[in-house]
Amino acid sequence: MPRKKAETLVEDAAESPNEVKLQKAKDDIAKLKNSSKHSAEYAADMEKRLESLMEITGAPAIERFEKMKRSSPEGSAVIVPATDWHCEEVIKSEAVNGKNEYNLDEAEKRIKRFYNKIVELIEWQKGLAPVAELWHPLLGDLMTGNIHEDLTETSPMSPTETCVWLRDRLCSGIDFLLKETDLPISIPTCVGNHGRTTQKMRIKTSCRNSYEWLLYKTLEKIYEGHERVAFFVGNGYHNIQTILGRKVRFHHGDGLRYNGGIGGITIPVNKSIAQWDKVNPVDFDIFGHWHQFLSNYPKWVSCGSMMGYSEFSLSIKSEFQHPTQTFIVLDRRYGMTQAIPIFLTTPQRS
Repeated sequence: MPRKKAETLVEDAAESPNEVKLQKAKDDIAKLKNSSKHSAEYAADMEKRLESLMEITGAPAIERFEKMKRSSPEGSAVIVPATDWHCEEVIKSEAVNGKNEYNLDEAEKRIKRFYNKIVELIEWQKGLAPVAELWHPLLGDLMTGNIHEDLTETSPMSPTETCVWLRDRLCSGIDFLLKETDLPISIPTCVGNHGRTTQKMRIKTSCRNSYEWLLYKTLEKIYEGHERVAFFVGNGYHNIQTILGRKVRFHHGDGLRYNGGIGGITIPVNKSIAQWDKVNPVDFDIFGHWHQFLSNYPKWVSCGSMMGYSEFSLSIKSEFQHPTQTFIVLDRRYGMTQAIPIFLTTPQRS
């Protein structure tokens, strides 16, 4: 290949910038043409929209709606679980960054507010649909017990004393509901993991080694023969009841396994319920234990804790929730139509 002369190389180098500039100008012209095309299309689209808007600026044609006659709905069932009270546990404000404070006096205040709110919410619900039944499940961990050494150090009462304290408050609450409503009261029960008499959890004999089970049997004896109160004391992990033709599975919630992770308890709970449903399918699951209110319509409800945010919550980096219990409405035709928290304290302004 012949070598170019030096003069030719110089001429080529002088011409190259112009060729680059020419090509850049051609590219810019192509972009401008393309942009102009899109601008024209956009302007035409805006013009069509403006014409459409101008067409609806006239007076609307008002159609007179008639108020629908309300059909006679069938009675609904109200479900208000009592769960995770941890009544004798002590929480000091300074230990939880001022987010909560709890002791026996505060527990009693929250219990009284809980039962008053039940009556108030039942009256509210009656304005939407008649209430035929009241279910008041006792789902466990109403007591904290002495299952850990630090609990033994801080608890103001022994487990047996706590059972007596709880008996008096539960009877007071049930009698209040009997006085303030005319509803039959059904009370299924489940033991929690804190009320056990043993250091380690037991699967086969959990009820036989539970202070709470003994408390439930005592309450059952107190209301034995009452025409409006019926106890269904559970002897296993699940306590399945039929409410308005629908099967509801009550349990404490400690049988659900969750070790942290994105999405919270939702995925583990869905998996567990799917497995249980293979053995005994139900319409709904209602449980506590996780100290958080979470309604996963239409299949299950996780109930909140009366005790609220604690040192343990802080240590595991748990999401803060106010102390609550839960108000659930079950409709014969539609299933679970409501699940709302019952707030038990007045939040402080930060």
